Amino acid sequence: MFTSDKFVQGQNYDLKELLINTTPFKAPFTNLLLTKTVKAEAPTMNWIETSINEAAAETLAEGSDAPASVDDTLEPISNFTELVGATATISNTAQAANAVGISDLLAREIDSKTKAIKMGIENRLINGIKGYTAATKIYKTAGILEQIHTDHKLTDTTFTNDKFLETIEKIYDAGASDNLICFLPARMKLSLAQFTDFQFFAKDKVAGVDVDIFISPFGSVRFALTEKIQNKLFIVNPDYLELGELISFHGQVEPVSGSKQSVYLEWQGGVKLLNRKAAASFEIA
Repeated sequence: MFTSDKFVQGQNYDLKELLINTTPFKAPFTNLLLTKTVKAEAPTMNWIETSINEAAAETLAEGSDAPASVDDTLEPISNFTELVGATATISNTAQAANAVGISDLLAREIDSKTKAIKMGIENRLINGIKGYTAATKIYKTAGILEQIHTDHKLTDTTFTNDKFLETIEKIYDAGASDNLICFLPARMKLSLAQFTDFQFFAKDKVAGVDVDIFISPFGSVRFALTEKIQNKLFIVNPDYLELGELISFHGQVEPVSGSKQSVYLEWQGGVKLLNRKAAASFEIA
């Protein structure tokens, strides 16, 4: 709860607030997924991953009978939607008090809690571990790192140019390297820039984020910085991503209880990697 004793002398929340906010507010992966939102029909999202069996196409002799049917490989995949909520609460005393630059303290607190939810969602959509606890009825969503196919998860003690290209090659071999974005921390991008003959060729903008473009033998890769991962990166073809939303982000005013005002905010959803081989990751182990 925000109360009047949290006011700071000379407090000003106009443009200076952008300078004094010590919490980084960046969510590039979530921003990308927001453009790929689909409706989830239940807390559990299900889809089927298909692997085409090339052996179905046979060479036939003249006048031969039809070949036997050869099935493709179908694998059911699922993920949970995770419920994330926060409450913005202001004492009536604080709301009524005068603070320079604040016209509506409750609205400002709602804005702060909204940012907290978005930062939490970013972490869950990347690093989340799928799970369900029956006793508490809590669903945990699997982030993209958990959904990547096991064969596409690379590790090594050092990060080299060859390992980076090998990570891209995994997606190339799966036939999904025509549109790639690499999410990585700033320190790893600095390492990339120091590789021999490594060069960024152009600039682009993806979901409001400025990105560099690198052209490799296995496809062009765009880079977006995120600090929700350390000593690891992941590359994904966004054509195979969906953000399943069971509950769209919204707020509702809570019943009055004493000398305070509250607004409850919530969202429930999870990421779907429709082709687990349309992404790859590398981690410095």
